[in-house]
Amino acid sequence: MSQSQPDMRAVKSAAKAEFGATPGVQGFGIGHGTLRIYVQSADVRNQLPSTFQGVPVDFVVSGDIAAYRTPAHQTK
Repeated sequence: MSQSQPDMRAVKSAAKAEFGATPGVQGFGIGHGTLRIYVQSADVRNQLPSTFQGVPVDFVVSGDIAAYRTPAHQTK
């Protein structure tokens, strides 16, 4: 008997809704059969579950993430 695979996009969306406002959570992604949560530090990782909706969570400690802004002189 085979198990059905979860809809990873739905799992990612639900995780964003549940954990997106958690201080130190930087972003979400989908790994190979895992939900990826990008966090600022190991301390943040330790506050989150190791599985979500039956899917293993793969934490990536990314440090601070900031949007890159191209200098005006390079946009032309």
